[in-house]
Amino acid sequence: MTAYPHDELGRLIAALPPAPAGWVTAAQELPAARATIEGIVTRALADAAYRKRVLADLESALAEAGVEPTPPILDELRARFPPG
Repeated sequence: MTAYPHDELGRLIAALPPAPAGWVTAAQELPAARATIEGIVTRALADAAYRKRVLADLESALAEAGVEPTPPILDELRARFPPG
């Protein structure tokens, strides 16, 4: 691996095109979405009635929490809950 001085790295990074707007938005929203998802999982693991409601309609549970129910998020939530 080649070692570059800091100023050279800065020049190389500055030459890159800007990140797509969608990437920037996702990076800004990701921490809050993760915290919300963790809250849903924690509550669902502690409260059987809430868990049943969440598992019956993940999309609505996420929407109610202000998180867009995208396929990767839905897959992650399904994987987080034990079967049964």
